[in-house]
Amino acid sequence: MPKQERYHAEAATALASVRKEIRWKPGKDVRHLEKRRVMGHLPPSSSLKDYNSLISRLVEKEENLVYLYEFGRTRYYAVRGGLKGVEWLVIFDRDGVVETAFPPEDLEGYLERRGFHSLGKIGEVLGWEK
Repeated sequence: MPKQERYHAEAATALASVRKEIRWKPGKDVRHLEKRRVMGHLPPSSSLKDYNSLISRLVEKEENLVYLYEFGRTRYYAVRGGLKGVEWLVIFDRDGVVETAFPPEDLEGYLERRGFHSLGKIGEVLGWEK
């Protein structure tokens, strides 16, 4: 069985969790928000509520793509989608806790270099949840 098919139910559950509520590891939300402001990915006036809203919009679009990313023994999932002409990547763990959300400069290269595996569109992935 291909690697990306092994974790369908886990991906669906993690994605459903992120869609229900944006949760961050303690302290990571503010740190990542500040980094997005400094890098110009978000306006300086952006609040955490604005950042979480952006993440919510990305994970709600059923045509956006879902990926599996394995780092050591840990599995992460990611959603790739565009907002206002910019492609973003939202990365979260298998419990649906957000690690980060950012617009990589070379998204295709980023996914390839780190070994992300496409699982399909959000609508398809959510169909796997049982």
